[in-house]
Amino acid sequence: MTRAPFTFQDLAKDCAIQTACYNIDEREIGAKVIVPNELQHRYPYCASAYVFLQQLRSAIFEFGVVEFPNLPVNKTNHTLAQRSPKEHTYSSNTYLTDLCQQPHQDTPPLPTAFWLGEKRNYFATWVMSTKGVEEFYAFAKDCPQLSVEEVHKIQVAQSLKSKSGFLMNQNPGLVLLDNSDNQSLYHARTCCFQAVEENPDYTFDTPMYAYSEIGLLNYIDSIDSRRCNNDRDARDLEDVKAFMAAEKAGRV
Repeated sequence: MTRAPFTFQDLAKDCAIQTACYNIDEREIGAKVIVPNELQHRYPYCASAYVFLQQLRSAIFEFGVVEFPNLPVNKTNHTLAQRSPKEHTYSSNTYLTDLCQQPHQDTPPLPTAFWLGEKRNYFATWVMSTKGVEEFYAFAKDCPQLSVEEVHKIQVAQSLKSKSGFLMNQNPGLVLLDNSDNQSLYHARTCCFQAVEENPDYTFDTPMYAYSEIGLLNYIDSIDSRRCNNDRDARDLEDVKAFMAAEKAGRV
């Protein structure tokens, strides 16, 4: 597929744009691009996540989060298909098997993409500010007897109340998330505890496809021991390599 360049302003000609989608530490961040149904299977809206990550770098830095609600998943060269931990019991990778994660940035300053095909019921992505991260670790330090899951159960609710964090990656569509100092956002997988308590015998959750340029180039075969060759595209990979080389050389 031809990677014709485009900008956020180009998308605004086709799509309704919602901004100031989230309030975090008294800052309004986030943008949602509402793609009309008739355009969802046309370029650029049918492109791989890496096309969006690369062409919308400046918008991701500006808004912190850029979302495309209900955009159909393009699985090309996903670095990880994160299902429920119960579905990853074969793995030794705690990123796959833990209910909750420590707050982190993936590959700063490069952004990350997440893509869901259907509603995700038992897990979500908790996005937080530097203040939220500091509160998380201070609370964990003061309560060493608590597990990470127990800390999440308290601190996620607290961050939503204080607006130092919010939840996302629960509804279908594409999410582009900043990992830089531009918006100073951190994130972590968290458990939807109420849903799990209501259905403790759940066996699966909608896979969340994750995309990271560094992950694609260096870790795609090691993140998940059962990662297969499905959805691989050699040309897409070469395009990612070329873009990153040009970006490093200051040509984009």
